[in-house]
Amino acid sequence: MSTPQPSFDTLPDVPFSDRGTGYKVGTELYLVRHGESMTNIYKNLVAYDPNLTARGWKQALSAGQWMAEHAPLDVVITSPLRRAHSTALAIAQAQGLQPIEMAGLEEFSLGFWDEIPHHHPTHPWWGRLEWEPSFEQHPRFIAFRDRVYQALAEILEQYAGQQVCIVSHGGTMGVLTAAMVGARQLSVWTHNTGISRFVWPEWKRWMVHYINRVEHLIPLRDEVITRVPEAHQDEDGFWVLPDRLIDSWSALPAQSDLAFLSNRLRRSDSILFIRPPDPITPLRVSLRSHRGVILSDDLAFLEAGEVRRAALNANHIRYQYLFDPIPYPDHSFDYVIVPDTCQLPDDAVARLLKSPSGLISWPAQVQTG
Repeated sequence: MSTPQPSFDTLPDVPFSDRGTGYKVGTELYLVRHGESMTNIYKNLVAYDPNLTARGWKQALSAGQWMAEHAPLDVVITSPLRRAHSTALAIAQAQGLQPIEMAGLEEFSLGFWDEIPHHHPTHPWWGRLEWEPSFEQHPRFIAFRDRVYQALAEILEQYAGQQVCIVSHGGTMGVLTAAMVGARQLSVWTHNTGISRFVWPEWKRWMVHYINRVEHLIPLRDEVITRVPEAHQDEDGFWVLPDRLIDSWSALPAQSDLAFLSNRLRRSDSILFIRPPDPITPLRVSLRSHRGVILSDDLAFLEAGEVRRAALNANHIRYQYLFDPIPYPDHSFDYVIVPDTCQLPDDAVARLLKSPSGLISWPAQVQTG
């Protein structure tokens, strides 16, 4: 049942070009871990598919700026999970690209550490020939590894000869890195937004340039990040939320000029908030919508809203950094909610709407009747 490890010496016919390195280069592969996520730092927050914290967004934006200067890209591919997708957005936007979601790059769901044998550190992995992982003995590890291998094989075939960035997760990057260096099993720890680079040169052997590069994070090292006021920090440096962050619907008040939306929205509607008045209103009024996207460039705002979204497990709602141009296709939303002081061009907002009647401006022009 096990899928063999990809054989990188049988890659498709990869085109080579001179990119100023002194030798011809084919595929360039960058691996980037997502920025700090909500469950990386909030100790007791239980959330499926958490997004980035304020620090995580700063890390993603810094990684994007660094890669735009040092690592030109043709394509950015991301795990569909939002912490990776948000990081990929920042990296792609800095180079005028849009991220492409790739199923198979998601993080593992069930740990597999108990399936992997422990060896004495004086015996290197490549000398332990008796450990040949099989599905029968290591089903969780093999299932995860083979899923990631399949995604990697598709990427290397489809984007052969291009400069490719894959944004994923710590466990996924461990499998990817092990595959790139030809290891049976390699434990790799990668910092949030750590960057690794592998090159396929003209002599057709993968070459490691660097692993877990993080100098783009140096300016953020000593920066103090304000967490949500309800949280407190424990002795281990993690943040802890109250057991009941949201006790009732009354704990989610909606801004008065937009409260009518909770009665207007249908389950099939998708809604976009651009710089909403507070982190709570879009969450409160769009819980019944098919999809809610909240765009802001206030990182503390995004974290405050994301904490509450995660506490409610409202997975159809996404708090997102505000990029310009807004990274959503034309006619994506039934409603776009903007402040009447919105500085975005009218056509930038209009292209997102399915119908012009879906534009709602607050507070002056909002109509509740």
